[in-house]
Amino acid sequence: MIWDSLRKGLAAKLPERTFQDWIAPCQATNFDGSTLWIQTPSASARVWIEQQLAEEFHDALFQCGLPHLRLAFTISGDSPEATIPKPSGKGKASSVSEPANLDSPFPQGFHRYTLDRFVVGPGSQLAFAAANAVVENYGKHSSTLNMNPLFIYGGSGLGKTHLMIGIGKGLLSKNPKLKVSYLKVDNFFNEFTVAIKIKNTEALRKKYQQNDLLLLDDVQTLGRMERTQEEIFYILEYLLQYGKTIIITSDKPPEKLEGLHDRLRTRCKWGLTADIQPPDFETRVAILKKKLEDDVFKDLPTVPDDVLSFIAHKAKGSVRDLEGLLTRIVFQSSFLGVSPSLEVAQLAFQGQSGQEASSGISLERICRMTAETFNVAYMDLMKKKSRQQSILLPRQVAMYLARELTDVSFNDIGRTFNDMHHSTVMNAIESIKKRMQKDQDFHKQVNSLLNSIS
Repeated sequence: MIWDSLRKGLAAKLPERTFQDWIAPCQATNFDGSTLWIQTPSASARVWIEQQLAEEFHDALFQCGLPHLRLAFTISGDSPEATIPKPSGKGKASSVSEPANLDSPFPQGFHRYTLDRFVVGPGSQLAFAAANAVVENYGKHSSTLNMNPLFIYGGSGLGKTHLMIGIGKGLLSKNPKLKVSYLKVDNFFNEFTVAIKIKNTEALRKKYQQNDLLLLDDVQTLGRMERTQEEIFYILEYLLQYGKTIIITSDKPPEKLEGLHDRLRTRCKWGLTADIQPPDFETRVAILKKKLEDDVFKDLPTVPDDVLSFIAHKAKGSVRDLEGLLTRIVFQSSFLGVSPSLEVAQLAFQGQSGQEASSGISLERICRMTAETFNVAYMDLMKKKSRQQSILLPRQVAMYLARELTDVSFNDIGRTFNDMHHSTVMNAIESIKKRMQKDQDFHKQVNSLLNSIS
């Protein structure tokens, strides 16, 4: 049965807790030859699956040899007539999700990935500017900067695929006749393996060489695939030779991709390389507010600023973590029949992470790790009255990190640092933010320290 195969694929990809919470309660209710109808236990489960697990469902479909199968999600308790989807009015949530458009080259569930919905922060400015430039300069020969291929790298869930799909949609809106393919390396490996068995690799190569735009996702897995690397190289070489556009994503820059052949590494570095860093606190809040503009949230109670701040403090790892916690809080509030609050947020956080919401990071740990990173004595960082840059800068960084990683007030941070006035703390934090915006190396250093502490 198709649903059993999909479940097995999802179970292999997802953490056990995620699978048990969201996939295990679902069941297939109907299949008409092109669309599989899947019943979810609640509206919140359906939203979570559609928005948080789109990539995982895409991969599972591909691995089952069903990349064009459409999925439609319903809510438990729907009447039999609800298995036929009907368009929902703007701002109203339908009990049935629309099945995917078969003509779209993009995976199901990626409809939200557009450039205008990408929230730009200090750590994503270059990648976003490059993505827009690819769209704006397509077909122009006057551009002096070679951005082909555009290689975007960064940690999981930071928006690489969002930008990639956004470029594709932007180009298609300008020229609907463009041939576009979205291709994950692992899925190409599966296709290539089948092609080898049936001795038809040439047809597979030509399938991707005929594109005007190739979106090649997750190339970090190529290092363990010798023959797949060779095939990818020939595809990229052909597309570049004929001036076709290539967008590549990875979790590492080209020079750090282990096992990658030198000639393929060279092709990846041929154009522009841009990284995406984890969003800072202000950007995380902006992402949450943008997320709340989705139709599914419009008829639900307003999420107060203190709850958004809580989410931004707790979910620092990725945009996906942010959006997932927000979705859980909003629908948990709806299920309980109460407005979103810090109490509900703490319960949702504990349910999602298994951690107590109060189990935070101490100021002492932040300060000791900052002192160690900047090679200054801990007591000098905390108590020494000095305007020397060697002391002043790490102290300001520690204050910034304290504000990012804890819920401690400006007054409490000031008291920690030899009873400084809260306005001094605020100015120090603002100084660090401005420097991070202007100096990418400093931005990376501070974010690396932040990730180490958290």
